Amino acid sequence: MLLKSFELRGRKPVVFAVLAVSLTLALLYRPARAFIADYKHGSIQTILDNKETEVVDTIPLNTKSLPLYLEALEAAKSAASIEPMRPKYHKALSNYYAKLGNRAKIEEFLGMPKPQGMLLSKDYFELAIEELRLAIGVAPVDYEAHLTMGVIFDSMKASPELSEEAYERAAKVFPVNVLVRYAIVRQYLSTDRPGRALEHARALAAADDTYKLPDTIYKKEIMEIRPGHYQTKITKSYLYKALDVAWRVSKDRQVVKGIVPNNDEAKVVLETFFDLNHIEE
Repeated sequence: MLLKSFELRGRKPVVFAVLAVSLTLALLYRPARAFIADYKHGSIQTILDNKETEVVDTIPLNTKSLPLYLEALEAAKSAASIEPMRPKYHKALSNYYAKLGNRAKIEEFLGMPKPQGMLLSKDYFELAIEELRLAIGVAPVDYEAHLTMGVIFDSMKASPELSEEAYERAAKVFPVNVLVRYAIVRQYLSTDRPGRALEHARALAAADDTYKLPDTIYKKEIMEIRPGHYQTKITKSYLYKALDVAWRVSKDRQVVKGIVPNNDEAKVVLETFFDLNHIEE
């Protein structure tokens, strides 16, 4: 027993030393992985940069640039594989899969032969969806990933229920984000789902505050006179855009009036919308 106890005491410093070295290597390895992943991700911009211009911009995807896009795709895949717990790499990879999918879809529609190294549009879209699912698995509240997933489902002509589920998740994750809500409205309009568009236009109208003036002593006068800068503010607001959607969908004044929030500034937006669009009783 004494010998066994002696051996354990002798091994402790060695065990602790091994653990210390392992921990140090692990801590060093994590930043190294992150650095390499960032390098791979950053190289995409260099690969796709338009060398004919003085600013950093991206070359369009066409037959000539296809090899460069495939090279960029490999860089994106590498970054995502090195750092699988960082959603931005999966989203970037999904973006390039979707770009190639849209390109392939056009070529398939035109009956063009599939270029060497290219997949079918369906395959690219499925890969894009899978990367977004990985991103959402890491960050479930990433509304952008949900929204993009819905757009890709529509691009691949999948069942409408799939894209609608994705849009509803995006809205649920960030219900007061007017940019997301308006993007959903536009997507529903472009895919001929007016009922859904109106539903989200109503939510957009309720969430928006871009038409509101700051509280000043001249607020009432500005609302009454409606100078040019105020009218511009009104027409650029998301409430105004929501009213436009409601009118386009229904052609019914009462439907348009029904989505307007119950406050004086919103009523001015409604009056301005009717006046500028020559909509009378």
